[in-house]
Amino acid sequence: MKSITKTEQEIIEEFEQFSDIDSKYRHLFKLGNDLPEMDSSLKNDDTLVDGCQSKLWFQLSQEGGKLHLRADSDSMVIKGIGALLVRLVEGRKLEEINNINLGFLDTLNIWKLASYRNNGLLAMLDHLHKQAEAISEEQ
Repeated sequence: MKSITKTEQEIIEEFEQFSDIDSKYRHLFKLGNDLPEMDSSLKNDDTLVDGCQSKLWFQLSQEGGKLHLRADSDSMVIKGIGALLVRLVEGRKLEEINNINLGFLDTLNIWKLASYRNNGLLAMLDHLHKQAEAISEEQ
């Protein structure tokens, strides 16, 4: 499996294809729209990311030692970022999760993050880490 850093680099190169912000956003929205639909029963207090201005749900599961992440949001931008996080998580081992950060998003040049956006990104990572910790404790 590719390293997290390699996957981040592939995402950066993917976004570098687009010369303007509107094209980058269209691509980000497409990535979000291409996510498999998240069953409404999974959208609950346990999967809701606390601290994100938009509603965002993450459901992390493990099957055969490999992680799977489902994501959905009421915001097209956040759903697109959720799709990027799904790409970083999918198929990884539990111990790799702490190596994931969203610093590479700055390189995409899709926005200058306001402090509330930074807080939302930190909340995403915190939620993901807590779900990974819960899976680890179940083992």
